[in-house]
Parts: sequence; C-alpha cells; structure tokens
Amino acid sequence: MGYYSIFSNLFFILVFVTGMVSQQDKSLKTVDTQVIHAGALIAVEKGQVINDVVIVIEGKKIVKIEKGSAKTKYNPIIDLSEYTILPGLIDCHSHLTSPYFDTSIDAYEMAIASYGVLGTVYAKKTLEAGFTSVRDVGGVFYSDVALRDAIHNDWIPGPRMYVSGKALTMTGGHGAWGNWLAPHMKLEPNPGFPADGEDEVRKQTRTLIKNGVDLIKINATGGFGTSKSIPGAASFTIEEMKAAVQEANKNGLKVAAHAHGADGIKNAIKAGVNSIEHGTFLDDESVQSMKNQKVYLVMDLLAAHYELIEKNDDFSDKKTNLNNQEMFQKLSGNFNKAYTQGVKMAFGTDSGIYPHGRNAEQFNLMVKAGMTEMDALRSATIIAAELIGIEDKTGSIEEGKWADLIAVKGNPLEDISLLEKVEFVMKEGKIYKSPIQ
Repeated sequence: MGYYSIFSNLFFILVFVTGMVSQQDKSLKTVDTQVIHAGALIAVEKGQVINDVVIVIEGKKIVKIEKGSAKTKYNPIIDLSEYTILPGLIDCHSHLTSPYFDTSIDAYEMAIASYGVLGTVYAKKTLEAGFTSVRDVGGVFYSDVALRDAIHNDWIPGPRMYVSGKALTMTGGHGAWGNWLAPHMKLEPNPGFPADGEDEVRKQTRTLIKNGVDLIKINATGGFGTSKSIPGAASFTIEEMKAAVQEANKNGLKVAAHAHGADGIKNAIKAGVNSIEHGTFLDDESVQSMKNQKVYLVMDLLAAHYELIEKNDDFSDKKTNLNNQEMFQKLSGNFNKAYTQGVKMAFGTDSGIYPHGRNAEQFNLMVKAGMTEMDALRSATIIAAELIGIEDKTGSIEEGKWADLIAVKGNPLEDISLLEKVEFVMKEGKIYKSPIQ
C-alpha cells in the first residue's frame, strides 16, 4: 500500500473519529442542559424586573435567556413559574470558620483542625441561605484556605470563597491574640500575628500570598472583639499599610482594611486599600475620600445589631461614650450618610459574629437605614462581584455568566425580608436546594 493510500485511510479514520467525538460532545451537552421557567427575573444590572422568563443553562453557565413562551421548546423544565429568580447573593465580609457566636465553644482551646471542620457546617448553611459566593476576611491558621479548596474541589457544599487568611495587625492591635496575657506569656508567631514596621508588614504580606490567599486584610484601627483594643483608634501607619498594598498589588491582589475610626479610615484610603470594612465612626471627610478614590464600603449592620441589640454586650471599655442603642443608631446614620453621598457600598455581614446562615437578615436593616430595596440587592450582587473582581462571571443573570441563581416566592423589591426565605439555590449549574421534589 502506498503512502497516499495510508494517509488517505488515516484521514478518513480521523474524520470518522472526530465526528464520533463531536456527536458524543453534543450528547453530553444535551444531558448537561437545564432549563428554568421563572415567573419573574430581577435584572440587577438594569434595575428591572422581567416577568415570565426561560433560562437555559449548559454545564456551569447561562447560555440563553428567553421569554416564557419558549418553554415549549424544552423538556424537561425546572418549573419555578411561581417564583422570582435572582442572582446568587454575595457576602463580602464573612468568617466561615469562625464559631465566636457560639458560647458553648472555647475557641482559644479548640484544636486548629476543628476550625475547618466547623467551617464545613457553616459553609453549607451559608450556601443554603442563598449566598453562592463569599469574601472571607480573617481565617484561623489558614483554615479558610483549606475550606475554600475543599469547596472548589467539590468535596463539600459551600459558597465560592475568596479568602484573606489571618488579618495583618500591629502589636496590641485588633486580632493580636494574647493581648490579655501577662508579658512573660508568649504565643508562637503565625502569619497575621503582630507585624510592626514596613519590613515586617511586607514580609507577613508575602508569607500570606505564598500560602495561597486571594486578598490581604489589614487592621487599620482597633476593634470591638479584642481585649484592650480601642475601635476608634488608628493603628498601622500609612507607610506600613502602603507596604502591604504594594506587595498585594504586585501579585494582582486587593486589600481590605478593617477600620472603625475616621482617622484609620482616612489613613487606609491614603495607603491605597480597595475597601473599608465596618466604617463605624466615619465622618464627612472620610466619606468624601472613599467616594473620590472609588473605595468600597462594607458596613456590617447585622453583626452590630446582633452584639449591640440582641445580645446587649458590654462595650463600656471601648471609649465610645455611647450606650448600645446609641451606638447602633450612629452606625445606621453613618450607613445612610455614606449611601446618600454616593459611596459604593458592598454587602458584608461579619458572619461568625452572629450564627451562620442568617446573612440575609441584613437586607432589612439596610432598607431601614435608608437604602432602596434594589440598591440593597445590587450591593449583594453586581457591586459585591465588582469588589471581588468577578463581575464578568457572576453578580447578575446574563448569558455567559455562571449559573448562580436563587429563587424566592414573591417580590423582594416589595418585601426585602423574603430574601430570608430562599427556596431554590443553584451554584454553577448545580442545584443545592429546591422546592421541587
């Protein structure tokens, strides 16, 4: 047989095999196609409600959005015609390995591995509450990194996670474990434990990046949850925070700054951070700085309400000169100030301070503080996605984006508390909760 005949035969074999593979691919795509008929769809990017919609999903992505009349073309259909479909929600300030709300657990005596084990429980609750993505800002001993990877590998159910590892802090700062210890007591160093001076901050930032974090968190002020720490007091210098920002930016990472007091907020903005977390005591100047520099604000009204109002914790040592009711009113007022003056506000609840899975309760607090229902929803979808840097993949229901979808009965733009009763959850085309048996 000549070379021509050999190559001719090989060519036809190749065409045949390619055709078979192509047919198999089409078959696989058909099997992997899901179609949802929604009674209504909230298009957060347009600020619109669209009635009677069909959403076609192939694999992990949305491939087509049509009017409900198109449903006759498809079989089977996931019938959510009595429900409103929304993008999967995003919480930009979570602590999925944190059990600090649970007084039956001594977090300081718990084995390190236990944080990750508990995280699997909290992650499932968070996902089933409708949150398909979270930005986790402060995990213990890289338990957040391990939990993120376990969810990504589909070992356990949970929201998509973007994690910071332990937050960077200064000696005596918020999150510096052992602030209450006598001088002769010593804790072994760990990334995220105190760093002082630009060189130490730079080294700790590099260590966190080496260990696989997605962003850097730095504590620009004191905090409520740390002994002998004053929330309103600034901590790191601008130069120290700049060192962290430079190292993060070199690696394409963003920086979140824990900051309650106005001075610390302004210092963090000058250092180049991407978001301010909490912002409890912000003032007009810090609001204007956030707006001018396009820095996002993540105000955790739910965690504050839980500690100040539900539990009525004693914060008399924090030098606020306010009782708990006054403190929460001030926080709500500052939330309104930032919102009405045009600061970009991303949804974040500080989960782990309160029991996991209650995240959506914050929507009602935001609306009570003066935010419209649509803007509250946008803060937890498209704006939250922008802050994380995943707006091209999620945050809205559009063709080409991940099939991150939730459903509620009724219209949350008329009653925002409906988001506390999510009945359907899909993340990347996989259903984790459904009213349909």
